[in-house]
Amino acid sequence: MSVELYTLLLVLLSAGMAVFIVLFLRSRRELKIALSRAEAFERRNTFLSTEVSLLRQQLAQMKLVSLKSQINPHFVFNCLNGIHSAVVTGENTRAKEYISGFARLLRMVLMHSSRSLISLKEEMEILEYYLKLERLRTSEAFDYNFSIDPAIDPDNTLLPGMLVQPFLENAIWHGLMAKDGDKHLQVRWSIPQDNMLRCEVEDNGIGRNLAALRCNVDLKAGAHQSKGMEICMERIELYRSSFNSKCNLEIEDLTDENNAPGGTRVCIDFEVNPEMTAIMSA
Repeated sequence: MSVELYTLLLVLLSAGMAVFIVLFLRSRRELKIALSRAEAFERRNTFLSTEVSLLRQQLAQMKLVSLKSQINPHFVFNCLNGIHSAVVTGENTRAKEYISGFARLLRMVLMHSSRSLISLKEEMEILEYYLKLERLRTSEAFDYNFSIDPAIDPDNTLLPGMLVQPFLENAIWHGLMAKDGDKHLQVRWSIPQDNMLRCEVEDNGIGRNLAALRCNVDLKAGAHQSKGMEICMERIELYRSSFNSKCNLEIEDLTDENNAPGGTRVCIDFEVNPEMTAIMSA
């Protein structure tokens, strides 16, 4: 091979290697830029996803509080009716007791109205005053009792405030007050499994089937249909989405020894998430 040809091949090979190195370095730089942009996009996407998730949670909590405030005026109106009835019939002692209990209940409701979660102790205090007022309103036509599992810490157990009250109201006015004889209402709190809280509302009323028939008759007569139960169902759905927690509702028809309607049992299971503690101060 001549020197000229060898030199030409060497020059061409050097030029080719130079071009290859330049292209390699350019490609490497472009790849780094592309990876950097991809990482920045991923970080931005993660940030936006977090922000959207946070906004959705805040919106759900705000709606949860809003729905809760729709329930409060419903039973407040019923309490005022009871006070009015006691005053009109001249039952001054009963009226004073009613006003005193109503003032305490209203104060507690207003204190907790802006919070989506309250402690079990606070919830039981509200329900206790509510049931006392309903007993006054019905001339003590029914009795009730609370029971709580000793393993439960009422001060540090959180749940949606005022979610149970409409089920008590439903049991009283659609189940118990429609029957003759003894009328009894039980509210039980237990722990069915770890991180779960269960509330059972059980009455020995007429049952759902007879109550539904009576309700249909009342509606045909022009009676007002309460939306309390409908709002409760929506609040349960919001509780699930807002806190990413389980909240299940089951309603069971009870029967007596003769297989006749013997009342209703409502079972509500709440998932108790330890991270919810921070919400107590919200």
